Amino acid sequence: EHGYMSRYGFEESIRDGATLPLHFEPRLVELHIDKAAIDAAYEELTGELSDLDRDTLSKAAAKMAVLVKVPERIEKICADVAHHFLEKVKPNGFKAMLVTFDQESCLLYKAALDKHLPPESSDIVMSVSGTLREREDKRYGLYKRDRDTEEKLLDRYRDPNDPLQIIIVTAKLLTGFDAPILQAMYLDKPMRDHTLLQAITRTNRTYG
Repeated sequence: EHGYMSRYGFEESIRDGATLPLHFEPRLVELHIDKAAIDAAYEELTGELSDLDRDTLSKAAAKMAVLVKVPERIEKICADVAHHFLEKVKPNGFKAMLVTFDQESCLLYKAALDKHLPPESSDIVMSVSGTLREREDKRYGLYKRDRDTEEKLLDRYRDPNDPLQIIIVTAKLLTGFDAPILQAMYLDKPMRDHTLLQAITRTNRTYG
């Protein structure tokens, strides 16, 4: 007994047809890291450094962002996303969302996805804060939208006849975004607990 007057969980929601069951599928992209070659190259590059400096450098270099953004890995992921989308999602009239590690990843994945799908079939929705980032990299400026412009883009996404079919995000639209046409989420970002739960339930709305 937890003092609830009533409880309404996933099972009841699915039973009543309010939401749909979620299906998870691991997408295995092989990324081989040649440790011996890396160690040898590292030894050569850091020969002059003290042990402390070397340790600090190795910790910085091993950060997840470095491994996530290996061009070969991004290329394989986007090829897999395009293939799966064309085979399983688009034929049924649905759309998709690609969730990436960070803002820079949004740009990298968009460029890679454009090699496999028409550029107009995908777009990025992200926060672009501050002018410094735009000055450093003009590509970010393309995605700085006010609320009205962003809402128009999302209305296009919700329209089954619009060519915009995949939105690429990192933090935006993972909560509170309601688009029943969104059927598949390609998740390439570490998430857990309520953030993960809220994100994946973007895909369980009933449609049509």
